[in-house]
Amino acid sequence: MVKVTGVHHIVLKVKDPKKSADFYVKACGMKIFSEEGGAYGLSGAGLDSLWLSPPNNSEGAVPFNRRGNVGLDHWAFSVASMEDLKEIEQHLKHGGIEMEDGGVTDDGYGGTAIFTQDPDGMPLEFHLIGNNEK
Repeated sequence: MVKVTGVHHIVLKVKDPKKSADFYVKACGMKIFSEEGGAYGLSGAGLDSLWLSPPNNSEGAVPFNRRGNVGLDHWAFSVASMEDLKEIEQHLKHGGIEMEDGGVTDDGYGGTAIFTQDPDGMPLEFHLIGNNEK
């Protein structure tokens, strides 16, 4: 039996790694543990590491379009309670981070979530676990 224990790391190509690192620190409470060669390594929010680096051709880079491309549609962070989700909502509001529907909303599948985007337009979700998990 194959045993995968979790996600080790995610690498995102972003136009401005510093701006994106600041966003993930502010929005998700992540910590920067590495800054070298224009790339940033962050930890926290249930991830071993998130790496943010510029694309090879940042001048020609275009924002992510999840509806028009094959690939990652969005990524979601698990949130344990409605209290925690409301705290995240307030944290995002105070940080000036826009949220779809203004904050906590229905996820479209009978669940509860907050939807937002990072500085490059990558859709993010903070998903309340347990209320519609199968």
